[in-house]
Amino acid sequence: MSVDAQVEALARTVVAISDHAMRAAYVRHTLLGMQPEQVADCFMVAMSSAEARRPAHSELLQAISLALADESCDGLREVMCGLLRARGQAALARALMRHVPGEEDPAAQRVPDFGKGRIVTLGERKSLARSHDRTLIARVLRDPHPHVIRILLGNPALTETDLVRLCAMRPVLADVLREVFRSPRWIVRYQVKLALLLNPHTPLDIALQIAPHMTAQDLRRASTASDLSRELLDACKRLTDKPAATTLH
Repeated sequence: MSVDAQVEALARTVVAISDHAMRAAYVRHTLLGMQPEQVADCFMVAMSSAEARRPAHSELLQAISLALADESCDGLREVMCGLLRARGQAALARALMRHVPGEEDPAAQRVPDFGKGRIVTLGERKSLARSHDRTLIARVLRDPHPHVIRILLGNPALTETDLVRLCAMRPVLADVLREVFRSPRWIVRYQVKLALLLNPHTPLDIALQIAPHMTAQDLRRASTASDLSRELLDACKRLTDKPAATTLH
């Protein structure tokens, strides 16, 4: 089976699965059963087709992004980066290469004040992340620990407005934003993706994978931002010249 046919078949299967977590799990299982060269081929075709605004392939790219963001795929993703660089596809490799943040703003590392008059332990903060109390949720949103944020992302009381606020925070730790990117529940929301794209603290690999899902209007907005990386600005400008995007909600 050709790569194009393989990607087409995978895209049809993904679209038929309504649950985004199940989609990601299915794609992850499929990719881990393939040779890295085949996975790199599929990623190249999926990215190209998503940029061409083919709806099923946009959804496939979203599922591949979620699948490869899982820690079980760290080794596969690293091998894929090497293969893509060897093929002269440096831009695609950077969309998969895990961004390692440099020294981050101390203000982003501060534990929020939970009004207890003392330092709140990590265990207590994890427990607070499960609370349905709106005041507590607003404070947990500012927690710098990715494990606390991971629990918060599963809290049924959390709203899209809350998440957009989190993704727009400046400063914020890169690992906190990476937790949002790994969340099947939230990363499929357009406004969440947009907030991540526009945040200069979002790791470059995440922003480059999000950009193909954006509308031309939002790509133009991102391409004129003064605080985003040159590489992301260039990617947004390139995508702006393509037909209007079909967004995922």
